[in-house]
Amino acid sequence: MILAKIYPFARKDIKMKLDKIKEEIANIRRTQNMFATILIAVLGYFFTAKGIGEIRAFGAMFSIVLLSIILSELNDKMKKKLNELEQLKKDE
Repeated sequence: MILAKIYPFARKDIKMKLDKIKEEIANIRRTQNMFATILIAVLGYFFTAKGIGEIRAFGAMFSIVLLSIILSELNDKMKKKLNELEQLKKDE
């Protein structure tokens, strides 16, 4: 807040950073939704398919684990961005 009063361009710079972080958060959420949909589809296939072979079952289990790890990493990344967003709002 003090910086914005002293330097008028600082407010514009902070606003640009806020917009950039908000856009990154939206992209992370969109990616999370995509991976969550894929995870639900793989889980549905794994639990409803009858007589699937060992290779397909292994592939489905591997995909479930991989997608879970990816979703966890994206969740951590989004938490960091949200903390960064809160910090910038305090600075504004």
